[in-house]
Amino acid sequence: MRARLQGGFPPALTFLALALAAPAVFTAETAVQTATQEADTLAPPSRLRGALLVGGTRADSGTVVLHRVTPVESGPVDSVRVGPEGGFSMEFPAVPSPGSGVVYFASAHRDEVLYFGPPITSPEELAEEYRIEAYETRAPPSGGIELPVATRNLFIDPGPMGWRVTDVFEVRSDSTVTWLSEGGGPPVWRYPLPPGVQSFRAVQADRGEVGMSYSEGTLTVRGPVPPGHRLFVVEYELESIEFTLPLPGVTDTLEVLVASPAPRLAVEGLAPAGRVDIEPGRAYERWRATDLSNRVVRVREGAEPQGGFFPWVVVGLALLLFGVGTWFIKRSAGDTSDDRAAILLEVARLDESFGTVGDPAALEEYRRRRRSLLMKLRRDDPSTGAES
Repeated sequence: MRARLQGGFPPALTFLALALAAPAVFTAETAVQTATQEADTLAPPSRLRGALLVGGTRADSGTVVLHRVTPVESGPVDSVRVGPEGGFSMEFPAVPSPGSGVVYFASAHRDEVLYFGPPITSPEELAEEYRIEAYETRAPPSGGIELPVATRNLFIDPGPMGWRVTDVFEVRSDSTVTWLSEGGGPPVWRYPLPPGVQSFRAVQADRGEVGMSYSEGTLTVRGPVPPGHRLFVVEYELESIEFTLPLPGVTDTLEVLVASPAPRLAVEGLAPAGRVDIEPGRAYERWRATDLSNRVVRVREGAEPQGGFFPWVVVGLALLLFGVGTWFIKRSAGDTSDDRAAILLEVARLDESFGTVGDPAALEEYRRRRRSLLMKLRRDDPSTGAES
């Protein structure tokens, strides 16, 4: 997907090399033209050229905003109106350098919904057309829509009321529009939680606020929910480790993870999958099942956890929770630049979504989320500076 361009000589040196190598009939004017063309070909691109699309069709209007994010600051650096066929072009403030910790990305609003393009961390990513995918917005039907659950992880730890559950949903929208509930209209998605939920708290969505709430045993999401995968994270308390877990519709993968040392448990319909380290010093006993449809899972005391020990270094997809920042990260001993870029991008998305919030409670929640993300960056790289 990436076209590879290498940095070349300065134009003056290119001209000298061409002049020395050229035959006598090679005129100065021709040499200058050739040198300029060569320099343009070899120099890293310094402009972002792209298109805003709505449902796969190039937009006829809109504004694109370029953002710059570092471990210590973030904010918009330029903006431009899209032209014919949804195209846009803007000067890049600096050629991105891999490993520098600087991430750029562009965003655009459509029907009051904010959409983001992919992060830009290297010069090669400027060589191709940059695309921001937006969608038409629709209100949900009276009963909401069905969202298959691609992955659901329940992390269960001892809590002040008995047991604290961090419930992580990765849902999938196969629609071609963004669903958004407005005013007093019906929510986009409803999903039952275990009976007896107390102290419910909406922790995070992966791309800004989605209006999550809890009432009468049901999690509700008001949107926006665009096509593709979305991550929702909620927390709540249960008095007992024995509970039922309703699973309406399709659930591709379900995991129940109980903090180790765990009580003797049986999880009906799920197979013991051994003990897993989410991060050093934080281990869970794990039960797992796939391809579930309209099921009810029951957790009860009375059976010994089974299975072997699975260290985190061999877990293909581990869930790392740090405060309110929730990330699916492939753990390895290799380069972590992709993880850092994802964290920086999330910081920028928070700034874009919450930067103008006026409610004091919501503002404090925004600040707390941002601090958690930046603390994660500092743990990965002690050289990072203080939060701005």
